[in-house]
Amino acid sequence: KKRGKPNIPASARKGRAPAVKGLTIPFRTVKKAMKLDPDIPIVQNEAAIMTTMAAELFLKKLAKESQKTAKNRGRNTIRYEDVAEARSNDPAMSFLKSILP
Repeated sequence: KKRGKPNIPASARKGRAPAVKGLTIPFRTVKKAMKLDPDIPIVQNEAAIMTTMAAELFLKKLAKESQKTAKNRGRNTIRYEDVAEARSNDPAMSFLKSILP
């Protein structure tokens, strides 16, 4: 796979709202959230896109693990306790412990 800048159409570089292939979450929303921190006055589009991609990957992983837990309990619906268990089973998600015990 080729690495480098994300695929941003030429129309996006001319001041129009970029459409980024493969993203579900609007990166402009993530960009606004990033700029809520007073220490971060400027965020480049590429940085917001990469942060959005990372967030989507994280959420997909958490959702898949939560779904497995729900299935093991005989349900199709993901509940809070499924997400909490998925978090507790993955040491990489320990940073969520304070909000997801």
